[in-house]
Amino acid sequence: MENKAVPKRVVCFDALNVLACLSVIAMHCNGAVHVFADTYVWRQSLLVDVLAYWAVPVFIMLSGATLMRYRERYTTKEFLRRRFLKTGIPLVVWTAVFYVYYRAEGTITWTGWRALLNSLINFTIVPVYWFFSPLFLVYLSLPVLSRLSDVWYMTGLGFASCSVLPFVCSALQLTYWGNFAFPMLGGYLIFAVLGYLLYTTELSLWQRIVLYALGAFGAVVRYFHTAIASVQEGAINKLTWEHQNWPTVLLAAAVFVFVKYACRYPLFQREKFVRLVKWLSGASFGIYLIHVFIMEQITYRFSINTLSGWWRLFGAFAVYFVALLLVKVLQKIPYVGKCLFP
Repeated sequence: MENKAVPKRVVCFDALNVLACLSVIAMHCNGAVHVFADTYVWRQSLLVDVLAYWAVPVFIMLSGATLMRYRERYTTKEFLRRRFLKTGIPLVVWTAVFYVYYRAEGTITWTGWRALLNSLINFTIVPVYWFFSPLFLVYLSLPVLSRLSDVWYMTGLGFASCSVLPFVCSALQLTYWGNFAFPMLGGYLIFAVLGYLLYTTELSLWQRIVLYALGAFGAVVRYFHTAIASVQEGAINKLTWEHQNWPTVLLAAAVFVFVKYACRYPLFQREKFVRLVKWLSGASFGIYLIHVFIMEQITYRFSINTLSGWWRLFGAFAVYFVALLLVKVLQKIPYVGKCLFP
């Protein structure tokens, strides 16, 4: 295995960005998975959720892959300033926009400053914005992680203690003592380090095949265990859920590596294809910020049954392309566009 530096712009990062964005929307158009029913609809929705569940970890992996060596480009102060301008300001602006919109619609009512602050801290105004919490913690941790050397050892220990051990204890109905978790890679930090390692390390064909097999195995285990155990219990069994659980870690790693190497084939190196992927990737953050609004408007104005198979399988594409067009138009607005959709 050979390490290499991370270039400033990489086509596979853009490709992963686009695919992850579409997968996140697919999960949000798939609300049926969270309401158990022993039906074909629920089993289909579970399949969609399993196949798209890698998206959030891969977003964090992309942050690690692109930012772990930020010191080669700028200081820590400049790094944190750039992160705030790119993600912090849009978060504040769009949370305020949604708050005003929901107040005008009557969805949210004023119950005092304490309730408002509680909503902001817990992202209840726009629940899908919860992703910013682990993302900001990754940003704040990178100045420390970027100084460390033996990150393969850290990643292995973090995976064993934070992804595998809790699963084993739950499966055996044992009490999991959280102090066993490796503190340096708790939460979503393992994905930041894993993304950096998987991009900067060259894997042999056999290593990739093993990783793909493990990723597929993780997805199969999560689907069939959830389906079978949920039917037996009459409620959703979430033993194999959570992004940090080993099935999702393996699946996310497999998808990340697959796209990394797929983008090296001549078909994916054509200039028009690369330009298209970069163009789409440039809208991903903006699409994430507004896709909930687009989803609500489409389902309301066209009276769409969100439990239908057509919506579950194709609704994400409709939401994605409408949001894409809107973001691209708004990005053309001088100053304001770049502030809202960096």
